[in-house]
Amino acid sequence: CFLQIHPAVFGTFCHASNVNGPLSFLSGNRKDASNGQHARHRSSHSNLHIWRLCHIKRDNLQPWLQWGYWTSPFTYAQNAVALNEFLDERWASEFYYANAKTVGEAILKIRGLLTEWHWYWICVGILFGFSLVLNILTIFALEFMNSPHKHQVNIDSTKTKTECKKQKVGTRNASTGQVALPFQPLSLVFDHINYFVDMPKEMMKYGVTEKKLQLLQDVSGVFRPGVLTALMGITGAGKTTLLDVLAGRKTGGYIEGTIRIAGYPKKQDTFSRISGYCEQSDIHSPNLTVHESLQFSAWLRLPSNVNSRQRDMFIDEVMDLVELTGLKNAMVGIAGATGLSAEQRKRLTIAVELVASPSIIFMDEPTTGLDARAAAIVMRTVRKTVDTGRTVVCTIHQPSIGIFESFDELLLMKRGGQIIYSGSLGPLSSNMIKYFEAIPGVPRIKEGQNPAAWVLDISSHITEYVIGVDYAEIYRSSSLYRENMLLIEELGQPAPNTVDLHFPPGYWQNFRAQCMACLWKQRCAYWKNSEHNVVRFLNTFAVSIMFGIVFWKIGSTIKREQDVFNILGVVYGSALFLGFMNCSILQPVVAMERVVLYREKAAGMYCTLAYAIAQMAIELPYMLVQVLIFASIVYPMIGFEMTAVKFFWFVLYMVLSFMYYTLYGMMTVALTPNLEIAAGLSFLIFIFWNVFSGFIIGRELIPIWWRWVYWANPAAWTVYGLMFSQLGDRTELIRVPGQPDQTVREFLEGYLGLENRYFNLVTCLHLAIIALFAFLFFIFIKHLKFQRR
Repeated sequence: CFLQIHPAVFGTFCHASNVNGPLSFLSGNRKDASNGQHARHRSSHSNLHIWRLCHIKRDNLQPWLQWGYWTSPFTYAQNAVALNEFLDERWASEFYYANAKTVGEAILKIRGLLTEWHWYWICVGILFGFSLVLNILTIFALEFMNSPHKHQVNIDSTKTKTECKKQKVGTRNASTGQVALPFQPLSLVFDHINYFVDMPKEMMKYGVTEKKLQLLQDVSGVFRPGVLTALMGITGAGKTTLLDVLAGRKTGGYIEGTIRIAGYPKKQDTFSRISGYCEQSDIHSPNLTVHESLQFSAWLRLPSNVNSRQRDMFIDEVMDLVELTGLKNAMVGIAGATGLSAEQRKRLTIAVELVASPSIIFMDEPTTGLDARAAAIVMRTVRKTVDTGRTVVCTIHQPSIGIFESFDELLLMKRGGQIIYSGSLGPLSSNMIKYFEAIPGVPRIKEGQNPAAWVLDISSHITEYVIGVDYAEIYRSSSLYRENMLLIEELGQPAPNTVDLHFPPGYWQNFRAQCMACLWKQRCAYWKNSEHNVVRFLNTFAVSIMFGIVFWKIGSTIKREQDVFNILGVVYGSALFLGFMNCSILQPVVAMERVVLYREKAAGMYCTLAYAIAQMAIELPYMLVQVLIFASIVYPMIGFEMTAVKFFWFVLYMVLSFMYYTLYGMMTVALTPNLEIAAGLSFLIFIFWNVFSGFIIGRELIPIWWRWVYWANPAAWTVYGLMFSQLGDRTELIRVPGQPDQTVREFLEGYLGLENRYFNLVTCLHLAIIALFAFLFFIFIKHLKFQRR
């Protein structure tokens, strides 16, 4: 920038940019800070910018607001940098204006900045003081502020007893198969399944020459209706890999072998209609109730000929089955922080799949991370699900004796993706124990020992090496294997008088119904996200009041060049800070819902376009309310001309700016793998929008090779539109230092480059950038998937 080099100026720049770092950590990164509290921090950080002298001249501040000027660290940073530059000899030419003797001193006086050199060192010292005090406060905050409290759901004991009676009735109905929506019991047969992935580069560095790594080797088996199968093995055995391959959830790799449903070849589009997948992570929208979560799943995953009354009856039956009736109106919340407990969330995960009335359900480690009591409750729910006649298979890792005995059959794998046992467990796991104890060298199970722990111990690679056996080879040579292959051959053929499953292509619901369902879900979630809403509306109100007070009536009288700059300051602040605040507080919400999107898309609930439309549309009413709050407060307090046309233009450009900031925030989340990168990218682009907005430097003063950035900058269009719509017809003369008096319009055209011929163009550019960001959000959310399986 060719600023004057001074030994302390670098430190001044550092403080100008980083003095708020400790304050940011103090207010936004507390131990108990939530997304809403982070949003409040961002808005308070933006409010500090309002006190910057570059927004309004100090002399134009009301006397009772001078304290805000002198308590802002930006005041001292800006003055120190300005003094260092304009009191240099390069600006020492004689120029008598406003009691100034040099060009540099005149510039400082015109801008309302300090003019004596001793203020430079005072400002630097105060900046160091700010840094010291804020760092001390940060240390105290980390030491003494409480950690967050978990707000888990509590159920009234009387209500619980009443619901338990209902659940017993639901259990009896479930056990007899009397369901509101019947389903077709189906078997799943898989034969000689092999699964490969590209060889990791790290392994190739150590001399591995194969191009592919095999994770599943010649895996065959049968999952049958009414039979609860455990898929078990040591870490790295390929349990979840096999589950994902069978469920069609793998996003990469190479699959060989055959998979049949009721004897017919598996077709993934059809299979997703009759199957459910309960993920280990229990991903749900946090701001929905239990009942709303089930309503949404049932709405989109049940056939369109199921009316709302049947759907509601089935949802109630499923809640009885999984013992969630007492939690019907409980908020789901964020895992480990608010809402449902871990086992309640697990039961909700199962219920979300059950309301689709699937024939086959996959569950990935449903009891992992739960204590014994919670695991027992979940397994009771799983057992009830199996008793309805569904085919259920669960991956399981080191279960307790009680949980292990809940399973009917076991498919045991060893490291390398090979089966070493597939068959019934028998009473007290007697069949499994008998099979392995018949192998020479295998240690016998001890009295009272957990059979699951014992079989995992003896099937380890070390034990296999010590006793000198290959369990996979023994299994393939056993009578059990031959019996299983006969069963595979039998169930791999269609039963007489049956036809292959067939459903209309696409989704259960048409595109309009998908949009309505997604919009309904977003409406429920946004309305219940009180912290997010309170933050955005209170911040809008607070910023509006602050803008109105700080810039009180500056638009009513324009006599000097600085008066135009004061108006430009409020327009600049309006165009950038509120919009960027909206972008920032929205991103955590979109990032959280994107994870839910991955699960719901994999379940075949809706198309990406329906989700994108709903996500964008739900923001509109909230943005309109924000703009109306801001405009109705700021516009009259600033003193802009009270005409319907000018007020309309002000509201229009504010709405357009809110829209492109909001869509830009959504787009960056869809483009990046996590929230941190999205926030960093947003801030980086915001810096460019800030610098080239036409406020810090006018368009005509930007070097010609950088001027394209101005025209590609939507913030510059908003500043252009707001300034010209309010001042473009003003013809009163204003004083400009060093130049003849000129009209407001001439000054706008000559210094800021705001011309009438581009006014309609910038309006059209707003609509174009909104459409572009919306399109990119849809493209990125559709094609960029940062979840790898």
